[in-house]
Amino acid sequence: MSVLETILIFAVPSVGLYLLIVLLVVAPRMARRPRYRVGQPWPYAPLWWTANPEGAQLPSTEGIVVTGERGSASGDW
Repeated sequence: MSVLETILIFAVPSVGLYLLIVLLVVAPRMARRPRYRVGQPWPYAPLWWTANPEGAQLPSTEGIVVTGERGSASGDW
């Protein structure tokens, strides 16, 4: 058995297994959409949730336009 055959039999499957494990760990993280970071513009319409909006006399959320306001908890009011 030559050195090349020994490397092909023992090293290549081991390296392949490690690469497969790395791919299984990293792939789900890369497939997700980007996370929201503080200070970035909030691209969604505001949403106030209540179990009974009619009973709480809340206005309708239809027709609300996102103005590109920045979302954060920095205290700049």
